[in-house]
Amino acid sequence: MLVLIVLILFATIIFYLYRYIKTSHKFFHQFGIPYIEPHWFFGNMKDMILMKISLFEAYKDLHKTLEPHRFGGVYTFTKPSVLIRDPELIKMILVKDFSYFRDRGVSVAREVEPLAYHLFSMKGDEWKNLRIKLTGTFTSGKMKMMFPLLKTCAQDIKPQLTKYSELPEGFDAKDLCSRFTTDVISSCAFGIDTHSLQDPDTEFRAMCQRVFKFRWQMILRMLFPHMPTSYIKALRLQAFDTTVHSFFTNIVKDIVTHRERNNITRGDFLDILIAIKNHTDMGKMKEHDNPDLEKFLSQIGEKCIKTDVEMTIELMAAQCFLFFLGGFETSASALTFMLFELARNPHMQDKLRREILSTIENNGGEITYDMMKKMPYLDMIIAETLRKYPPASIIIRKCVENYKIPESDAIIKEGTPVFISTLGLHGDKNYYERPGDFYPEHFTKEAISERPHYAYIPFGEGPRICIAERFARMQITLGAIYLLKDFSFEVSPKMQIPLKFLPSAGNTNVKGGVWLKCKPL
Repeated sequence: MLVLIVLILFATIIFYLYRYIKTSHKFFHQFGIPYIEPHWFFGNMKDMILMKISLFEAYKDLHKTLEPHRFGGVYTFTKPSVLIRDPELIKMILVKDFSYFRDRGVSVAREVEPLAYHLFSMKGDEWKNLRIKLTGTFTSGKMKMMFPLLKTCAQDIKPQLTKYSELPEGFDAKDLCSRFTTDVISSCAFGIDTHSLQDPDTEFRAMCQRVFKFRWQMILRMLFPHMPTSYIKALRLQAFDTTVHSFFTNIVKDIVTHRERNNITRGDFLDILIAIKNHTDMGKMKEHDNPDLEKFLSQIGEKCIKTDVEMTIELMAAQCFLFFLGGFETSASALTFMLFELARNPHMQDKLRREILSTIENNGGEITYDMMKKMPYLDMIIAETLRKYPPASIIIRKCVENYKIPESDAIIKEGTPVFISTLGLHGDKNYYERPGDFYPEHFTKEAISERPHYAYIPFGEGPRICIAERFARMQITLGAIYLLKDFSFEVSPKMQIPLKFLPSAGNTNVKGGVWLKCKPL
């Protein structure tokens, strides 16, 4: 009798669970949004949840499946979200109707993970206030000020490549590029010289690797970026472990204390944060050259400045950590994939090297900040790398009030997550002649003028565009110059082609690594 009762109870639970899921999957019917028929349990993310493909590949596939619709509904289990495909609609979401989608909606429990409380995840007035304070952080003038720090780091590339040139199987390009960006970010964001290119076993380098180490909590947070903060607190779902939090916070605390006591300046990102903290040179801090941001800031006026954000050590550490996240992994990946594609296309590599060497020669043999703007083919190569391997492969927003999609009767309900698959958009045959190939001619002046502006958004767009875009481009450009001016590259026999991305990675990590061989010129 007891067994029968248990079976009936179990069957009842399954029935009501199934009915709840099926009812939840009718969400988009109410709002006139086309959608892909979901799996009854997994929704539209089955392969990603089962770790057959990565998150960014899953959204790329959904982008393609939803064609020819401008937008469509997607379910993660029973959680609905809207995927935007059309460049003009992307413009509306990210720029023109930004007030409806001003938050990313990424949940952060400040008490559990203070390092995650940075500009990327902040909402509402707090985001606006801090964004105003940081508008002048990455202007051309500030980049020029940081350039010598990057150049010092880049000079360690040649000795390392000289050692690698003697290895018969070559070297892992991602490891080399990650060590370079580790040195750059540690210098420019945290004010310390790590010399990871010389010594890969430094404590800072080890901690960088720990940040991107697989954690089930991170996968869960990626699947549910809009998870209520109460769940994060209760389950202590830290994307990064406590050791990481303590390490980076203590570094910032110690360096800020040392600089303030001894009146030391270094011309790096931390100096700018200290100036903001001490209300120094704020007039210059507010300068910027982003027209979308300028328009938005003029609309919100002085209201936000009155609701101030105190630049505490913890908040400074969080901003430095964001700088690290944005500049370390993404730039390292871009340099890695650029080298890989150039190794596969030696005619492009030779053409680019000729441009680099001639530009250096015409600049009196010196590598300077202004010189980097005089290499159009390098700009095309970098742009094509960021198209095929975008640093922000998914852009996330949250609808903060009901939004009627232009030229349709569809409504995005308040609270609904909105996604843009940058990888899907950049691989769309409607906008690119050869989307599956590495083809720098996608970025000739003629090709750029013939496609919608918002068909290419490697760093996002609008007021919440990546604040360090200019820094990332400078880092990638300088890295490319120092890599290519003295060495040629070819694919190692150890390299696995075609590339396969690790499903567990939240970034573009390649299975087996990216193995290349180099030869001194």
